[in-house]
Amino acid sequence: MKKLFLVLNPIAGVRQARRVLTEMADLFTRAGYLVTVYPTASRGDAFSFAAAYGGQADLLVACGGDGTLNETVSGLLSAGLKTPIGYLPAGSTNDFASGLNLPTNLMKACEQIIEGAPHPLDIGLFGESRYFCYTASFGAFTEVATSTPQNVKNLLGHAAYILQGIRSLADIRPLHLKITADGETHEGAFIFGAICNSTSLGGILKLEKDQVHMNDGLFESLLIPFPADLIVLNQMISALSARRWDDPRLIFLRASSFVMEGDPLLPWTLDGEEAAGAPLLTVRNLPGAVRLVY
Repeated sequence: MKKLFLVLNPIAGVRQARRVLTEMADLFTRAGYLVTVYPTASRGDAFSFAAAYGGQADLLVACGGDGTLNETVSGLLSAGLKTPIGYLPAGSTNDFASGLNLPTNLMKACEQIIEGAPHPLDIGLFGESRYFCYTASFGAFTEVATSTPQNVKNLLGHAAYILQGIRSLADIRPLHLKITADGETHEGAFIFGAICNSTSLGGILKLEKDQVHMNDGLFESLLIPFPADLIVLNQMISALSARRWDDPRLIFLRASSFVMEGDPLLPWTLDGEEAAGAPLLTVRNLPGAVRLVY
């Protein structure tokens, strides 16, 4: 009998996973898996479990939000393991899942894993040892994303990030960076940047699904220069709202690696989790680093 390890974050989202845990385990069992459930209790638990025991399973399934998936993937990669991964999206926003059309109904998500096949998925390497599944971002909207109240996010959706960002623009200092993407260099002051392998750019804007291929060895990146005045800011907002990525006021790139030179204290978020910057930071695409079953 094949072994399936289910890494479960019991408090993710609206805690729906706990309510259907027995049904999920039963579904996997009837599909021929010997199921072991590992509930996480604190940050880092999914990472530690995946690194220590992921190699003993035929399939490792993460059930929770994007952070749970990030930890599970990071644990496997840090240990050099190639175990296929399944994902049951049970978080609040599930940006990564939406990019792959993964169902947020957990029973349907289980069925998709059972009936699915492994697909190669690119993963981002941030610096020397941090990984991200779908986005690494910095700047104004990154900070707003972690401070916007959840009820505001639920009411306004992704527009909440932009609205809150505009309201606090006067308090945002320009971020001076030199960014080199596959040899193409952009240097100046920025208010936001995202390097993504997803249809969601930093959790604030959406790309069309035909624009993004999550196993092509390339990231999509959006950089927003610091506006000279409110007129330019409004023009940027209009371009962002209309998804005019070729607008000259924005910088939209596709590249396999990025080198960032600048503020060593610049805070980043990786799949929604905080990460520290460095004076010289490299972000690389690891093509097909994991096999995601769906």
